[in-house]
Order: sequence, then C-alpha cells, then structure tokens
Amino acid sequence: MRLAERVERAILRGDPTTVAGRARLKAAIQARRVLVRLGDPTVRYRVGAVELELPLSHELPFYQHDHPRYDRQLGAIAAELGGPVVDIGANVGDTAAAIRAESDVPILCVEGDPRFFALLERNARVIGGVEVERAFVEGPARGRIERGAGTANVVEGDDELPSKPLAQILGEHPAFARPALLKLDTDGMDVPMLLANLPLLEELRPVLFFEYDPHLGAAPAIFERLHQAGYAAADWYENTGEHVGTVELPAHLHEQYVGHGGARYADVCVRPR
Repeated sequence: MRLAERVERAILRGDPTTVAGRARLKAAIQARRVLVRLGDPTVRYRVGAVELELPLSHELPFYQHDHPRYDRQLGAIAAELGGPVVDIGANVGDTAAAIRAESDVPILCVEGDPRFFALLERNARVIGGVEVERAFVEGPARGRIERGAGTANVVEGDDELPSKPLAQILGEHPAFARPALLKLDTDGMDVPMLLANLPLLEELRPVLFFEYDPHLGAAPAIFERLHQAGYAAADWYENTGEHVGTVELPAHLHEQYVGHGGARYADVCVRPR
C-alpha cells in the first residue's frame, strides 16, 4: 500500500477516544498536510464496485465516512429514469461511479479543471459506459483555476480556459442530446448556468439535480423561472445527503439555508411536469 493511502486510512480509522489514539490521529493528519504540500499524490478509493483514483487532498472519503448518505441519491434517480445522464462538474468521476453502481445508463462527464480531468479520464475507463468532455460550461474564456479540498472553481485571471455552452456540448455528444438527468456541481455557478439555459431546459425537460447555496448567490427566483419552463416539483436534500422534503414549485425552502456561510446548503432535484 502506498504511503499516501496508509496515511488516509489512518485518519479514517483513527480513534479519538484515547490519548494514544488522538496522538496517532494528529500525526496522520499532519502527515497528510505534508504530503499534500509536497505534491498531493493520488490514492485509491472505492465507490460501488469501482476503485477510483483521486488526490490525497480530496475530501470525498472523509465526507462519506462522516455522512454515509453523501452523494448517494443520484444513483437511484438515474436508475429510476433509465436514460442518459450529463454530469457537469464531474470532478474525478465519483458521481459517475455512484450512478454506475445502480444502473448501466450512459454517462457524459464534463470537467474543466485539467488535473481533475486527467483523473476523470482514467477513472472513466474503469467505470465503463462514460464519455468525457473537458470544458467549463458557460464559463469565461479567460480566468484562473483555484483548487481546494477536492474542488475547483474559476476566479479572475488571464489563463485561457476551455469553455463551451451547454447546447454545444450536447450537440457534440449525440447520445446525450436529450438527457434524462442533468446534474450540476460547479461551486456556485449551478443557478446561473440554469438561468442561462432556460429555453433549452424547457425544450428538453431533463430532471435537474443541482447545488443550492445562498452563500454563493443562489436565490429562490430560480424556482419561479423553472416553474415557468415546465418544472413542477422539487426534492430537497441536505448537503450531507438526508432528504428534507418534497415541495411543489415555485414553493421553496430557501430560508433554511441562509446564514450558514456555505457550511450548510441543499442539493435539489427538480422534476418537469
């Protein structure tokens, strides 16, 4: 077993209830920080039947250790719908692996960050039935990629970025021209991306699954606009995975997620009429 994997497993299996256990856990956490600073090596992590490769800095193993329902809903939703899935902000392919654990639907993974995309390409070959596209959807032509804790977002900068409109991406991948499920996880750009594509969503009517975080600018007007575009109801989930409730649009649960500084947000599954 590689050193990075031993360190990660020592943290995941650490026992903070004893003095010796706390000391070992503290040492493992410090070792992880050092390894991340020295180059952030990759580790293997199992999702369903697939062993993924992801950076040691990635928080997915720790989220799922602390919150067993985290990132689990989409597999069941994709299996229920039985059609193509488009995963925008696919990261290293962890959502695709979770979907593949539940069904054999085709999956298109879209990711703009070059390091995550390189891992996504390798993981996609193991998952099977996955097409990949390196792009920031509806993103700026220039900027700078900022990474942390297993995510990446675009900030102001002068680097050239691979950006494409959603309609172009779907057109270039004919098997996904009419997705059954459109999943977005783009660190605050989910709602602007939906607003930019309302005519396309009204035409295609995929089920939508996206992050809703008022701390990153999400506002309840999106549900009125989706209602006007032909969407009827929304399932709300805590970011830790627990189901909160089902509401008819344009009703919403916005106030529950205000004032948490990004520590608490919602994943929302919106279904068309």
